[in-house]
Amino acid sequence: MKIFFLLPLLFLQFPDSFIKLDTFQVSFKQTTVSPMFPEITDSGILSISGCRFRFEYTTNEKRITIGDCKNIYQFSEGESKPMIVKWEEIKSNPFLQLLINRDAIKTEFVVKKLSDSPLIYRLVPKKQAADMPFTMLKLTLNKTGTHPVKIEIIDETDQVITYKFSNFRADLTLAPELFDPEGVK
Repeated sequence: MKIFFLLPLLFLQFPDSFIKLDTFQVSFKQTTVSPMFPEITDSGILSISGCRFRFEYTTNEKRITIGDCKNIYQFSEGESKPMIVKWEEIKSNPFLQLLINRDAIKTEFVVKKLSDSPLIYRLVPKKQAADMPFTMLKLTLNKTGTHPVKIEIIDETDQVITYKFSNFRADLTLAPELFDPEGVK
């Protein structure tokens, strides 16, 4: 009898077109709302190619975060050297999994479709990441399910970080220099 309660989970289809997306570039606006401090907004450009990524913030404190499949380098304005984190130490971060290892959606998250119009999914990591102990993600996709329109990261303190995306471009050739930490000045 209990199997009937599981049937909806068996038929949940997360759009393969989003999971298979390999290379894209998108503009983003990030808003952080927390009960502990004033609202913060920022914007920039996100570039992804396979497991390589580049977050380039262009407002407020200018910073660049580059992932090269081995390490993550964070360059902050006014700092002479980047902060470096080994990929192994942060690879279970749910937000990074969603962006650069979208296959993890099928295995590492409990997924629930919240709405068909707009297309919204709730993703809860099956395992807690050391750097994000409790996190829930809400992912809004475009009507065809091919690319993200918005991602909300909600943590245990009720802090909500929202990324709204625009100017989405997929299947383009991105210069390798974008993902080279040696090229950041």
